[in-house]
Amino acid sequence: MFSRIRLRLLLLNAGVLILILLALGLLLYTHMQFKLTHQADEALKLVKQRILMRSIDSMLRSNHFEPEADRTISYLLWDEHGSLIKQFPGQSTELNPAASFYLTSGDNQFKTIYYEDTQYRVLQFTNPGSPSGSTTHVNAVSIVRNQESERSMLKALQTDLALGGIVGVLFSLLAGYFLAGHSLKPIRRAWEKQQQFVADASHELRTPTAVIKARTELLFRHPQHTIEEESPSIAVILKESNRMGKLIDDLLTLARTDSNELQIHAAVVPLHVVLQEVADSFRLLAETKDVQIHTNCQKSVVWGDEGRLRQMFIILLDNALKFTPPLGTIECSCHSTANAIQVSVKDSGCGIPEEDLPHIFERFFRGDKVRSRTEGGTGLGLSIAQWIVKAHHGTIRVKSEVGVGAEILIQFPADKRF
Repeated sequence: MFSRIRLRLLLLNAGVLILILLALGLLLYTHMQFKLTHQADEALKLVKQRILMRSIDSMLRSNHFEPEADRTISYLLWDEHGSLIKQFPGQSTELNPAASFYLTSGDNQFKTIYYEDTQYRVLQFTNPGSPSGSTTHVNAVSIVRNQESERSMLKALQTDLALGGIVGVLFSLLAGYFLAGHSLKPIRRAWEKQQQFVADASHELRTPTAVIKARTELLFRHPQHTIEEESPSIAVILKESNRMGKLIDDLLTLARTDSNELQIHAAVVPLHVVLQEVADSFRLLAETKDVQIHTNCQKSVVWGDEGRLRQMFIILLDNALKFTPPLGTIECSCHSTANAIQVSVKDSGCGIPEEDLPHIFERFFRGDKVRSRTEGGTGLGLSIAQWIVKAHHGTIRVKSEVGVGAEILIQFPADKRF
């Protein structure tokens, strides 16, 4: 699958680069062609101005009609019928037959003419007037400039661009191959994570399903038993059903976060009140495990979704309670500063090994897998908590020391609206 995608990305990237190189080459060639033509036209205009500063008839009588030393320029004089009167320099034969250079399209016209595989640029203008009694009858003058040097320059540029284009195509293919591979890295990682997520979810769902099936089959083996006699099996079925329902809810939540379907309904939330309420709801359960929960909640107001923030605190306290041994303590605190609101949930549990710290927010990650399964953990809670924090433009991190405990530190921006 990835090979086909890489080939398509290669062709796409290489195609884009080739089009860019082609556009740049055409732009360069067109600019150079325009510049050379413009320079030739300016040179012809300058020659025209020098001719007009003198009398054409007098120049003819003196047989000197070379106001420009440029030997690439020739002059053709026409009568009113378009017949050639004279050509300068007189020894030039390259313009024969000269009639090919007469322009009938109007006065002060520029035109490029190809004659005998040679390129010329022609400027023709009407004689502004001849003295009365003149016998020359010069009606129009054509200034013809040989453009072979410019044409050779453009041909050389074409050759260079063609060679550069071949090199550019090879470079584009190599660059496209590299870019395709680089672009596939996050896609491959996302695909692998998705595959791992599906595999983990299937495994987690398979366990409670298998337990429920086994216990149910066991019930059918003793249809004469009363509910009281089978209450242990029924309790296991209920426990695993609850565990599977929680897992499905967590999976649905994460799926919605991935597809951006889960919305944050923001409003002003008294964070200290929410944390205090969640801590109070956990106290009874904590007392059954001989765990003390202490709170130090100063007034802290945040802009956010109260339901999601409450869910986050439930996840953090539930996680702390699972890993705090009897006679342990859990400390919850929140306070506000000028720029941020700080939240802390600290337990005196077994702590998190240093090698596990980079992975604790990964989905389905559980450091102590045996204990997590016994406590009913799925490894999704901290992933959901991290998403809630990020959705509120906050940060979350963990401090831990093995044998001492762990502390979750959360920071929300103050007065942040979204």
